[in-house]
Amino acid sequence: MVVVVLISIVALLATPSFTEARDDRIAFDYARQYQQILVQGRARAAGTGSAHLALLTPGTGGRGVIRLYASLDDTGPPGGPNPVSSCKAAPDQWAAAEPEITDYRLDHLVPGAGRRVRFINFAELNREGVNVSMDLRATLTYGEGGAGVASAPTTYLAVCITPAGVTYVGSGGSASEAVTAMRAAPPFTGVAEARIQRGAVGLRRLVTISGGGAPRLRSE
Repeated sequence: MVVVVLISIVALLATPSFTEARDDRIAFDYARQYQQILVQGRARAAGTGSAHLALLTPGTGGRGVIRLYASLDDTGPPGGPNPVSSCKAAPDQWAAAEPEITDYRLDHLVPGAGRRVRFINFAELNREGVNVSMDLRATLTYGEGGAGVASAPTTYLAVCITPAGVTYVGSGGSASEAVTAMRAAPPFTGVAEARIQRGAVGLRRLVTISGGGAPRLRSE
């Protein structure tokens, strides 16, 4: 009886530690998904000849979503659609990618206005269950770079990568604003980050986006 009671007490004391470890692992897994999707966009752009756009948004639940798209032209089959290498080919190039989506099938053509885009991949923090109980969120910051220009909080990021590896980034209060800012921006020389954290505690995982190389993942 004494042994059973002692084991029960130890288990109760250990439960919070196990929960914290689980939550930190989940936060890390999502941060790694964000990073890998950005890396996937860079690799696919080089391999397919199509510019790739990553949209980082709050999503319908406000916790965070990253979606990856490839740019295509409006040529019909059997000759198309064909890859579009520029991030700024036409004003309506990414129009079909901007709305929040409900069809999460990977690698499918997205219907909608403007040039055609192909939905490639995503990571979604707006899931019921543990993501809600641990208050898991992705917060975004954006800085264009240069002397005295600090990163500032933003709500939406549009990150476009060309087959040559040139990165363009824009931010705004909506996906459309972020895409418009990206289209008007020069090649990115600043730093943007997705900070994924559970509530106000625990390790914060940072996915850092820069114009000079692949996205990095670190903890603080």
